[in-house]
Amino acid sequence: MGHDAATRWRQALQAWGIPAEILEQAPRSPWIHPTESFRPTGDLSVATPSRRRALDALKGISRTPSVLDVGCGGGRAVFGLVPPTCKVVGVDRQQSMLKVFAEEATARGAESATILGEWPDVAHVTPRCDVVVCHHVFFNVEFLEPFAAALGDHAACRVV
Repeated sequence: MGHDAATRWRQALQAWGIPAEILEQAPRSPWIHPTESFRPTGDLSVATPSRRRALDALKGISRTPSVLDVGCGGGRAVFGLVPPTCKVVGVDRQQSMLKVFAEEATARGAESATILGEWPDVAHVTPRCDVVVCHHVFFNVEFLEPFAAALGDHAACRVV
């Protein structure tokens, strides 16, 4: 992404923000999501373009592949990839989301690790994985360039 496009994005995102006087009156943060609505349900093997791209990358790995899910919520993006992977890492800024992620991993027979924090601030404590998925997160990212670069730095094969 060119510098001008990233600047325009950041400015647009700032302009769309909730005014401080409204945020100050809110009974709770509008940026904290209800955890249960992020619990994976239904058929996660739906052939979406994102899932197909991730599965294509995982096919070429002879050992058990690993997948990192940034902004994981309850893990809908990554658990559609179990199997073929059974090693998943979730990054999220809400501890309650990571709890659901870990519970879902256990229920699905996957080995999991979780990292609490904002991406890319926690990139330095996050393991590199074969595939990185990041679904429905960019629309809240003010600084796209370092965010995307850190995703790329953590993917041995592909970012989806």
